[in-house]
Amino acid sequence: MFFVSQHQLLNQQQNINNIAFFEQELPSKMLLHSTFIYVEEGYFQCVWEAENTDMLLQYIHTTVGDGCQIDYYSVDPITAIS
Repeated sequence: MFFVSQHQLLNQQQNINNIAFFEQELPSKMLLHSTFIYVEEGYFQCVWEAENTDMLLQYIHTTVGDGCQIDYYSVDPITAIS
């Protein structure tokens, strides 16, 4: 399944580049396809591929922690491409 996540910094004084790069190894059967960083706005977006939302959210919460407000959406690959 494909997912998009958006991560809004809660503390605007934090360096977004320190948070937006996921340094923890990804679980098997999970891919991070792209990360889009908006420095001035204080948020970043990611495109993921994972088996399910539980796997995705567990990884994000473990890696990013409480530093961001996180929103995520599943993406239908058929309608997204057409």
